[in-house]
Amino acid sequence: MPTTTENYRVTIGSLNIREKPTTATRALGQLKAGDVIEKLAESDDGKWIKLIWNGVEGWSSKRFLKIQPYIPPLGEDFAWMSITEQEKGVHEIPGGENHPRVVEYLNSTTNLGKVSKSKDETPWCSAFVNWCLKQSGYEGTNSALASSWLNWGQPITEPRRGCIVVFSREGGSGHVAFYLGETETQITVLGGNQMNLETKIYEVSEKSYPKKDLRGYRIP
Repeated sequence: MPTTTENYRVTIGSLNIREKPTTATRALGQLKAGDVIEKLAESDDGKWIKLIWNGVEGWSSKRFLKIQPYIPPLGEDFAWMSITEQEKGVHEIPGGENHPRVVEYLNSTTNLGKVSKSKDETPWCSAFVNWCLKQSGYEGTNSALASSWLNWGQPITEPRRGCIVVFSREGGSGHVAFYLGETETQITVLGGNQMNLETKIYEVSEKSYPKKDLRGYRIP
């Protein structure tokens, strides 16, 4: 990922900060559930994280710390956007042939059967988002359902380039893609399984959808 720092969130009610990376040394302070710390170093055995908290420098057990995904500052793209851009133009192949790249997208999910994963006619917008995130080092939903992204990461009310956008879609399970911009009535996204109105073939492309169909914006 595009960062040299690692942040961790405390997952238990209270967590001691120890003088050294062992429970045999004295506690210098405590972290509480939800606190986020920056890793300064890691013990040789990989079981302890060195940190500074409220001026106290010490070690806490990595067992009760969960690594947090990197969220770039405003003005910096999410890591997956450069990957997504390179996929533009990938499309389904009409007839009995299947595009190997679309099949690769589908195989990034875990809730499809073997036959569905082998056919590029299988709806693949969520599979595309999952694949792009995995290529850039992030965990996705592993689901082929667009609605699965409503439970991923955290919601935001003001969209930013590259955030994940979930739409409702009449007669379907919805649509998911990456935010690019908007007008008063439309949201433009970069995504997979989007129909080219000239060829009637589904592809990776930029396309606009009505704002009235918006269900939410998500980031890690």
